[in-house]
Amino acid sequence: MPQYTVNFGIEETYAKAKAALIEKGCSVVYEEQPRQLVVRQGSLWGISPKTAHKTVTVTFKLTGDKTNMTYRSKLASDWKNVTIVGCVLSLVLGVVCVWMALDLSQFMFNGNPSFWSWLITSNDTIRVNTGEAFVNLAYGLAVFLSIIIVIETAIYVYAGRNIEVFTETTLTQLT
Repeated sequence: MPQYTVNFGIEETYAKAKAALIEKGCSVVYEEQPRQLVVRQGSLWGISPKTAHKTVTVTFKLTGDKTNMTYRSKLASDWKNVTIVGCVLSLVLGVVCVWMALDLSQFMFNGNPSFWSWLITSNDTIRVNTGEAFVNLAYGLAVFLSIIIVIETAIYVYAGRNIEVFTETTLTQLT
């Protein structure tokens, strides 16, 4: 766990750290003065380590005339769940789009009725132009959803790896 030492007493360090975190938009979840402070920061819709919804725990320990702060940040479970559920839903919808495109392409090729064939059939006539539009739209949507999954995964990994940045920059500015 990362740590930072300041030249203040434990009470003063605790007060300054709490004030600095609250100033940066944190809300206190739990505090055991002057030993431990737990805060929440960020938004459910945040996409950077600084703005993602997280829980920060800071532990204070007096060492001589200095105070050692040990801190740990972790992504909030609601933020992780929204990201994971979004990726899963995008994947499912992407698979349905590919299935629809393949099914309609096969129907236009051989004329055998299939699960999605009703979309491009009118009065027992196959609407090829409509079918091609549906196929292109479905493939385009599948590609778009794949890109969204890649972006969301990159955001998740980036935020998880750099989650300590917010706490580190806030606590190292204590003077």
